[in-house]
Amino acid sequence: AAAEFHLDLLGDGLNFKPQFWPKVTLHLAPLLTRGPAKSATACNSKWGRLHTKYNLVKPITNLSGIPWDNALGLNILDEGEVVWKELIALISRQKHPVAKGFRKRGWVHFTAM
Repeated sequence: AAAEFHLDLLGDGLNFKPQFWPKVTLHLAPLLTRGPAKSATACNSKWGRLHTKYNLVKPITNLSGIPWDNALGLNILDEGEVVWKELIALISRQKHPVAKGFRKRGWVHFTAM
């Protein structure tokens, strides 16, 4: 069965109203193959962590001339250390947060977000 889309449960930006999360747990329950059932609080927390990571990656993907790959991140190899340091300095000046983990590793959930 397809999931229903409730516009009344959308919040601002990439957020959802509190009433959204119990409905998520109902949809997740039949999909779980191990571990305890997910609570509304746990789902909301997980979404918060995903949202934070998205906010780290998005400014990086918008940089002109810097290719982004969801699997490899910026794919800056050891010989590109100078480029990496310049990129970190540029992002810092623009007051964008940056996660150093994206130097050689991407984030497979970026497109889905």
